[in-house]
Amino acid sequence: MGSQKVLINGNEEVVLVGTTIKTYLLNHQINPNVVACELNLKVIRRQNLDAVVLKEGDQLEIIRMIGGG
Repeated sequence: MGSQKVLINGNEEVVLVGTTIKTYLLNHQINPNVVACELNLKVIRRQNLDAVVLKEGDQLEIIRMIGGG
């Protein structure tokens, strides 16, 4: 399997071809239930994170939810 470059939170990273957003998150110890993800300026619904595959040149923003009051 090959690799490809994607931009994640403004940093260029190399991921394997076929990597889903959920797989990326889990591989980086990020709980998918506490983040919001935007791919190429489009918000990705949490239930679709395991169906959306990252592609060469994609721009992924991962926003961590922080509670408070």
